[in-house]
Amino acid sequence: MSTEKRRLIRTYFEIGEPDFPSLRKLAKYGTAFFVLGILLLYFEQINLIGNFKIISVILILSGLFSIWILVQPFVKNNFVFKNRAEDGDMDVWFLEDMHEIVKPRALEQLSINPSSLKEENIIIVPYPIYWNYPGINKEEIYRKKGEDGSFIYSVWQVQILVVTENFISYYSCAYNWPETKRYDERTNEYFFDDISSVSNDIVLFDYKFIDNEEIDIANGKVFKLANLSGDKLTIITDIPSLNVPAGYSNNLERLVQAIRKLLRNRRFGEEIEVPINMSEEDGVEFEIDTKSAASDKLFFHQQLRELYKDYNKVFD
Repeated sequence: MSTEKRRLIRTYFEIGEPDFPSLRKLAKYGTAFFVLGILLLYFEQINLIGNFKIISVILILSGLFSIWILVQPFVKNNFVFKNRAEDGDMDVWFLEDMHEIVKPRALEQLSINPSSLKEENIIIVPYPIYWNYPGINKEEIYRKKGEDGSFIYSVWQVQILVVTENFISYYSCAYNWPETKRYDERTNEYFFDDISSVSNDIVLFDYKFIDNEEIDIANGKVFKLANLSGDKLTIITDIPSLNVPAGYSNNLERLVQAIRKLLRNRRFGEEIEVPINMSEEDGVEFEIDTKSAASDKLFFHQQLRELYKDYNKVFD
């Protein structure tokens, strides 16, 4: 199924709804021969001309063949277009590839044993690349408009955070989705004891649309983490002007809140909010009630679980 899925993903981007050949082209390529052949047969039947039956048949067949040559690509492309993957299929396959292809590579590069982690400890934050990117051919970067008006992109920047009680590991790469190629892989690690601040912010980009360099990509939402040493990590969570489908971006507000509370508790022993009751129907209730050393971990893991559920519920 992997090979077939890859073919369908490529086809989704490559094929568009074909246009039926214009009447002018049909008249130019074949219709004239066909009509002339019919007229010769008719004139022969009413005794206006002699025996032109063979020539008439040749003209008619030539006309039909010429019309078929012109129409055949439309018939073929229309069949492929009608049987292409749906937008919903692409949504599911994108999430699958993030978890089955990119995530294992990230854990390998970070030298982390996946059996020691829960799913909610691994946070995937992708955003599309739709500008000139060093090392990637311009022809590889394209997008397709879905039925809901949003766009699905061929190349993504995939950022992965592996969050534990003691540190955050970071992996990123530019990912050519149809070809499963990775570019510009990077890793880093941030220990909580060295983190000085975390925040959500909005930044202005100087990127230009790859298909129209007169238009700016404009601004984007980011998650920022700074070390005491001055080292900074910026995670782009959303670029509104690129208009990706719901579920492709990951809002890290919950993670910022959890990390901020965890840092306060570690350094200053501040009381924190701890989830004391949770149900599918009533949601989560919080109460400032405890100063135990384990409470920060409780809250922190609860936030990771909720963040993970938020990210995946669109595809469920």
